[in-house]
Amino acid sequence: RQVGMSSALREQAAEAQGAGLEMPGTPDLESAITTTDDKSATQVEEEKGGQGEKQGEQQKKAISSHDLAPLTVKESLAYHKKAFLMLVSALILLVCLSVDLDVQRPLASRGLAVLLIVAMWWISEALPLTITSLFPICLYPMLAVASPGVLASKFFGGTSFLFIGGFFIGLAIERWGLHTRIICAVVCYAGKRVDCLVGGFLGAVWLLSMWISNTATAVCMMPVVHSFLVQLPREYTSFKSAVLMAVGWAASIGGIATPVGTPTNGVFLDQYLVLWPDAPAFTFAKFTLCALPLSFLLILGVWLAVCCRYVWFSKERIVIDTAGFQKMRQELGPMSYEEIVVALDLVLLILLWFTAAPIGAFPGWKASVAENLNSGAIGLIVTLPLFVIPTSHWFPEVVRQRLFGEKRCSKLPQSGKAAEHILDWDDVKKGFAWEILFVFGGGAMLAFGTTSSGLAAWVAERLAEVGGGELVFILLVSFVICMTTEVVSNMSTMAIFGVIIAATADLKGYNAVQMMLLACFCSSTSFMLPTASGPNMVVYGTGLIPVKTMVQMGLLLNFGTIIVLAFYVPLIMPALLGGDYDNLGTPVSS
Repeated sequence: RQVGMSSALREQAAEAQGAGLEMPGTPDLESAITTTDDKSATQVEEEKGGQGEKQGEQQKKAISSHDLAPLTVKESLAYHKKAFLMLVSALILLVCLSVDLDVQRPLASRGLAVLLIVAMWWISEALPLTITSLFPICLYPMLAVASPGVLASKFFGGTSFLFIGGFFIGLAIERWGLHTRIICAVVCYAGKRVDCLVGGFLGAVWLLSMWISNTATAVCMMPVVHSFLVQLPREYTSFKSAVLMAVGWAASIGGIATPVGTPTNGVFLDQYLVLWPDAPAFTFAKFTLCALPLSFLLILGVWLAVCCRYVWFSKERIVIDTAGFQKMRQELGPMSYEEIVVALDLVLLILLWFTAAPIGAFPGWKASVAENLNSGAIGLIVTLPLFVIPTSHWFPEVVRQRLFGEKRCSKLPQSGKAAEHILDWDDVKKGFAWEILFVFGGGAMLAFGTTSSGLAAWVAERLAEVGGGELVFILLVSFVICMTTEVVSNMSTMAIFGVIIAATADLKGYNAVQMMLLACFCSSTSFMLPTASGPNMVVYGTGLIPVKTMVQMGLLLNFGTIIVLAFYVPLIMPALLGGDYDNLGTPVSS
């Protein structure tokens, strides 16, 4: 710093002398320069040390003032919310430990305490769902309801491995853009008719959301839908809103159709294993057989509603131009080597999942290969090789040109960086939904504790006293869960209601598996609020749909879904389930 000062002074002096001027305030400029130059290195170091101490003191003061700064309103509310929930949790424990719900079931009140505490923290989302999912493994042993070892065995089961395989194939599809190619192909084949084009939008989203994240499906569909909507004049605002909401709903509806379509389905499979450990396995094919027709009816209803309201019976004819879609498809170029590998892997996985268990006279390939395999193991067997299969980047140039073609070997993943394998762990761990596995485990532990404590049986006895037949019970369950899932996460809703619904149905003489499936399907019908699901938030984020409009149209779809379920569950589902799940006995935990 001293050297810099002397250099600056010399420059100023030279400029002043050249201009014939004197420097004001510096009568002895040369003396000042000399004095500055003669300062010893020791003095300079001492000054630096003093300045460092001053800077350190200033930083400490800044940190101290930051720590003492008043909390924002949002931070203050979050802090008080957690404190309030902790106080209420303590009161719940105190009350439930002081009162016996049932003398014959002394642990029921303790099971109720855990259920209320976990449900309260889940609903409030004061803590991440991942953290709240660990509450049961702390509370149940503390209240002598279940041992940690037994709970740990329920925490990570076959369903978790099923979803790990589903995540791997879904991430591979997203990484190499296969979902975008599928969407463009479906839309381009739909033609120039508006009703067919809307059907193409909904069909593409519906099909993809069976295998990859509902939110990711909605996100990748938005650019295609936007290129269609920008062609329309401003007077078609209502039609634009309807199409956008229908796309979001299609993503949620498609997730209902397969076990890996949405995490809520995984919660059902976990609860089934906990409640009936010795019952016939609820296979991938069986779940899809029960859920796919319902999903198809719902997406068909959405398409018919949009077309009847805005296309078929509208006075004004909507004219569209598909050139934009064709251009988008041409820009994708030929299908890359990596896309081909992922597509073949997906097709193989679907075939193996569907044909593993017996289908009619076909005994299933597991019977002659490995009977102990389940859907989770099959998923990993097919998807783990994706971490080993190299990308075209590592092939010799001769192989790329002659075997695949240069155009098929020039694609980069969505990250824009060259990849070594079809799937790389560094990319997978960024997009992997770890919290879902924790919620699976928390739901399974909650189901085990609720049944083993006798709470589920006690609640079922109280609900069984409510009058009405099976249709009234279906309508009541559908309405309560459809409304609850708008404000509570889908997985939490199923984790809370699934076991209780099963126990109540069994006590009333209804098919418990059938009613658990009803609860599972209803938990995915979050169509009203922007915050109710990921696809809703994606659609609302476009800024084209007011909350009031979304609530009104979503409420109509909720009521329509309840009516469909009132006919589907008692009339169609029994034939799809077959007789293997009619007499499973009272739900128990082992």
